[in-house]
Amino acid sequence: MSTQTLEELEGRLNAQRELMIEMLAAMIGGEVTITTFLKRLRDDATFKDNEEDPGLSPDSAFAIENAAAREVRSILEAARARAEADSR
Repeated sequence: MSTQTLEELEGRLNAQRELMIEMLAAMIGGEVTITTFLKRLRDDATFKDNEEDPGLSPDSAFAIENAAAREVRSILEAARARAEADSR
């Protein structure tokens, strides 16, 4: 197992916590809030990772946000794969 930086761990934990809060709020709110949640999830998963300026050196806040976006993308990809498997 690779060693993660504190920023990576914090970003992953932040993403998981936010996903749980958003998911529960969407479930409580019903179909309309579920649709809004899924849109927001897709939007959050598209956080850019220094693509605009390759010379930019990210600070720790950016590293945390980037780790959170990677975690959201990872969870979203796993959820899509499971949904596809369950629908078969």
